[in-house]
Amino acid sequence: MLSPTAEQLLADTNGLRPELAQEIADHIDECKRLLATGTDMDTVQQHLKDDDVGIIHAILITTRLLGDHPSKLRAAREIVECSPARTGGAS
Repeated sequence: MLSPTAEQLLADTNGLRPELAQEIADHIDECKRLLATGTDMDTVQQHLKDDDVGIIHAILITTRLLGDHPSKLRAAREIVECSPARTGGAS
């Protein structure tokens, strides 16, 4: 059975397989928990990279973390692409 986050992803994203939706949803839920503990976004991005989450999926996950941000796709893309985890500024 899919989690509520995975169900929402499937409803919002065309062509996403249920298994992949659940995998991405698990990352979203985990990252939300990290952010709730005061973890900063750069650390969250490093966590995603360490879990071998590709850039496109990291952007999708990050859009979900930004909530109602007015330009969340653009902001998520900048966060992911400019994070030290993706630019070589962190290991």
